[in-house]
Amino acid sequence: MGDMALANAEKQARWRAKRNALEQSRPDHIEAALVQEAERCEELSSDERAALADKLNAIAMRHLWRAQELAEIARKVRPPGLNAPRTGRA
Repeated sequence: MGDMALANAEKQARWRAKRNALEQSRPDHIEAALVQEAERCEELSSDERAALADKLNAIAMRHLWRAQELAEIARKVRPPGLNAPRTGRA
């Protein structure tokens, strides 16, 4: 019985580790970690700051591309003759 309990505990530990790794790989978690790192950028070396800036720029570009994709989908599904919603810009 002890071996089985250990096997179950090991399985649960592996499952939790996998779940946590997946959770940490979510884009919103990655973005939050990078923003948090940017808040303490004074503590980073120039090379580390440059690498962080590159990562933040890459995420910004992915957001922009995704926004453009979603806007295109919205244009395709909008009924004919219905004007696009106003964005509040003049």
